[in-house]
Amino acid sequence: MSPQDAIALIVKSFPGGLDVIAEELDKPRETLRKEIGDDPKFKLGLAQAVKISNLAIAKRSPNCYAFVNAIAAAGGGFIRLPVVDMAAPVNLQRSMSDVIREMSDVATSTIEGDSDNVISDNDRDAALREISEARAALQSHEQNILRKHAAGKPGLRVA
Repeated sequence: MSPQDAIALIVKSFPGGLDVIAEELDKPRETLRKEIGDDPKFKLGLAQAVKISNLAIAKRSPNCYAFVNAIAAAGGGFIRLPVVDMAAPVNLQRSMSDVIREMSDVATSTIEGDSDNVISDNDRDAALREISEARAALQSHEQNILRKHAAGKPGLRVA
């Protein structure tokens, strides 16, 4: 997942979506929509992207760490996600299934990319995108395990 894709995901997942983020940035809704979209005439700056990311993290909205993970992934690292209390019950089978599906996508993109014994720029980008998505699924599964563990331990607070 690219940092731009991550910002689009954060905005889409944010409570109130594009309208609320645009208001927070004091920016017209249409301008923000074009900046996070594919319109080549509009570009979202790093400072604005960081502000959007910080708003999402402060609100603990879904996918709030997508941008920092995309940036970290470009440098070869990742961010350990904190457990976020959510109303939905933990479903370890679902999150494990998501991990398996994403890892399958990593394997497929790697095998297809290397089928001609050359990793092109497109092959590399596709594999790294799949790895980023697998990393997010693993982090979500990790959160679910920690949440389920904490739920069985009264008074235990997971950081």
